[in-house]
Amino acid sequence: MARESRFPPGGDRRSAPRPDPEGTGAARAGGATRRSDRAGGETERREFVENPRRMSQPPPPHRDPASVDRIDLRILELLGEDGRMPVATLAERCGISRANAYARLDRLRQEGVISGFSVRVVPSRIGLSVSALILVSLRQPAWRELRERIGSWSEVEYCAYISGEYDAILQVRVRDVETLRDVVLERLQSLPDVRGTQTLFILDEVVRRPLVLP
Repeated sequence: MARESRFPPGGDRRSAPRPDPEGTGAARAGGATRRSDRAGGETERREFVENPRRMSQPPPPHRDPASVDRIDLRILELLGEDGRMPVATLAERCGISRANAYARLDRLRQEGVISGFSVRVVPSRIGLSVSALILVSLRQPAWRELRERIGSWSEVEYCAYISGEYDAILQVRVRDVETLRDVVLERLQSLPDVRGTQTLFILDEVVRRPLVLP
């Protein structure tokens, strides 16, 4: 009976992989991994933000509150302080493994808790020294048109539909009062379904949190 060869067809002993009974290859690989880990918070940040397997797909819409525990809330708190925090640091400060931190971040995004990452800018440092809230009264049902129009206005930082005497509230940031006047009088009040507006200048922003946690 022919004896089965340990080598692939057409191969020889020089091309076949050699056994590694002591695991020296794994040790070398582990050493390389540790060196890579020491190299890098910046690599980790790029992997978390840019790795298409982790962050490229938009999260599906969710209506019900997600189930979060105290560690999830701690992760959100730390990312609210520093959205570029390396995952290794995040895991250490939460008292969990890095693999656990990655899994939790993926889950929080897939469940719609984390919708993205952005930069926080000091408006006055880029010349936007005037900020105001604009209350808008609309003719019904004009909210769809208002949404489409103001979505293209770069001065509008925030817009929401509200209850009460007015129908919508806008927060705008501009360079000067002349630009604000153009936004209110020339653009906003010229819309056919806008019945009236009230402008409130923001004198000082006392509290502006990146996120609010339960």
